[in-house]
Amino acid sequence: MKAADFFRIEQDPGWGMNGEPWSSYQDVLDVQLVDQVKQGKLDGITDLDAAQGIARLAHQELLHYGTDQKQCKLDDDEIAEVLNALRAVLRRLRITLKVPFRDFNGFHAYWSQHDMRDSWAARRGYISELFGPLWEQLDALEDAQSAPAGYRGVDGQMQNIIFASTGYKPEMVMRDAINNVIEIVEHGDSCLVYDRPLSDAGLTWGEVVAWWRDRQGLGSADDRAVGHDLYWRLRQSMQDNGQENPAEVLLFNVYGERYRGEEGMKRPALLPQVYLHYDPLTKRQRQQLHKGDRLKRERMDFLMMWPGGARVVIEVDGKQHYAEGDTASPRLYAEMVAADRALRLKGYEVYRFGGYELTDNPDAPAMLRQFFDDLEGLYAPAP
Repeated sequence: MKAADFFRIEQDPGWGMNGEPWSSYQDVLDVQLVDQVKQGKLDGITDLDAAQGIARLAHQELLHYGTDQKQCKLDDDEIAEVLNALRAVLRRLRITLKVPFRDFNGFHAYWSQHDMRDSWAARRGYISELFGPLWEQLDALEDAQSAPAGYRGVDGQMQNIIFASTGYKPEMVMRDAINNVIEIVEHGDSCLVYDRPLSDAGLTWGEVVAWWRDRQGLGSADDRAVGHDLYWRLRQSMQDNGQENPAEVLLFNVYGERYRGEEGMKRPALLPQVYLHYDPLTKRQRQQLHKGDRLKRERMDFLMMWPGGARVVIEVDGKQHYAEGDTASPRLYAEMVAADRALRLKGYEVYRFGGYELTDNPDAPAMLRQFFDDLEGLYAPAP
């Protein structure tokens, strides 16, 4: 919505006396529309659109009142209603705007008490500072809502990704607790840490390859050679007791086909063995100390970070996920689905494959290719 949408044009009853029909109309505040914004009863218009429109109106009128009152279209009572409606719609969006006055008279008293009495420039600057954070929050909300449909996305800003674990669990300390800066102090060679800022495109294969080039000092090597070197390092993490996990390797290789060609570097990277949670104690240490498990699932088999904050977890389940030995375990199954619920509530999307459908199915490669086609159709932005 625009600020102008909150006005309707009415004819001045006295226009016939001055004989100037081109100046006989005036903008009148649509009080009913303002009330609908306040009540949240606008058909076909979202609260975000309404908030943007009525915020522009309030910003415009306050700016005029502080600098050139002849341009104001609203009176004292009307600006009070506009500000009330703005607060109401922002509450529904969980955005706080603290305006320290309720109407024009209150604004005048405020600037008189805060050294803005003789400076329209100071009043203009104050209004810009007052509304600046609001525009940022509305823009961020609009960006989030314009992301591809089908998922909520994950809140928060990525700090680092610890992945591709190949050996002992890394020992970490929090070097700066205020800024959440961690440092791996032992067994750092058993995992990789990606710590570059996340772009709007998520985390692409091209970005990970560029990071690997710098990390390994492969400056002049072409992308294909760097990507091949990275591929083998990632594949090392798909082992159990020195043996490769065939189901995980198959999934990893089928997706790796998508890295080929001109668009390959733009596709999301498929990262294996990613730490989601971190417990400073190992499972054995917890057993020795008679401490229960705090975190049921520390690592994800695979993670993909798509545009718009979408984070996709892919799990390949062997029987250890749902059985103890050869006996089905309701307890293990319950723990698994509970962990999935927790992930989904945080905004992650979880997709599971049974190991059997990958290793004992001759059609598994075709099935996986179709799965990744469908996944890309859901999460990749439309061209």
